[in-house]
Amino acid sequence: MPINTMLEQIPSALPLLLKAAGTGRRKPGREPQIPALSTGIASLRADAAKLAAYCQVCGFEPGETLPITYPAVLANPLAMHLMSQPEFPLPMLGIVHVRNLIEQKRALRIDETYAVSVRTGGSRRVKAGLEFELVIEFSLEGEVLYTCTMGVLHRMPGPKQGGGSRPAAPPAQLAEYLALDIPENQGRRYAAVSGDYNPIHLYTPTAKLLGFKRHIAHGMWSLARCAALLQAELGREPTVLDVSFKQPVFLPAKVAVKYQRNAAGLDFALLARSSDKVHLGGSLR
Repeated sequence: MPINTMLEQIPSALPLLLKAAGTGRRKPGREPQIPALSTGIASLRADAAKLAAYCQVCGFEPGETLPITYPAVLANPLAMHLMSQPEFPLPMLGIVHVRNLIEQKRALRIDETYAVSVRTGGSRRVKAGLEFELVIEFSLEGEVLYTCTMGVLHRMPGPKQGGGSRPAAPPAQLAEYLALDIPENQGRRYAAVSGDYNPIHLYTPTAKLLGFKRHIAHGMWSLARCAALLQAELGREPTVLDVSFKQPVFLPAKVAVKYQRNAAGLDFALLARSSDKVHLGGSLR
């Protein structure tokens, strides 16, 4: 039976971090099942100062509308609250963002107030573990204007055959090139504006505790930085941002955004400058 909890306000960061740390004691077993859970808030408006700080860290130009990645950031505390509930079987620390599909009917305005919901979606076993979905929706007067479907991976032994991620973005076909140098403290800078303090993003020692050789950039920062760079090339407010996260960006890093135009918009990939490693690939349209 679906379990739904409505909140009166966005949960505070510190209690959520403590709850997330506490979920490390969970023992999901060999075949964990993701229950039907949902949570939400009836009224949410972006804070202008926090939005300005986010735009500065990610490279968006401030304006009258929210960057296409920002509503998902606003809803992140709701997603963390959902996963901290006792019915959710997986430990929160160390889960990895593997794909994202954002669709909006129009860009959301800074001066509008939205109802926001987060729910669990489908799940499947893949080679790397258990992949499940979190679905975020922003609504205005009963109409859903923004949907973000996040694919998240809990690493565990899995079957040899697993579904492939989408979309594929072959770097050899991407013509335009933008170089980026990502500093060692990028994870901490993004955590300060997003509230995502997952230890894998903060310092090398904390990342090593969760199986990484060094700390890694947030997938949502990497995606936001690409979107910020490419929106000017698109020439309008985007309505779809579709991405697969391929390999982590270990910090610090020297990377490049490569892109090409298609009939609907832009295909792009984030690549290592010194090798053929692909960090993410997708489309903006």
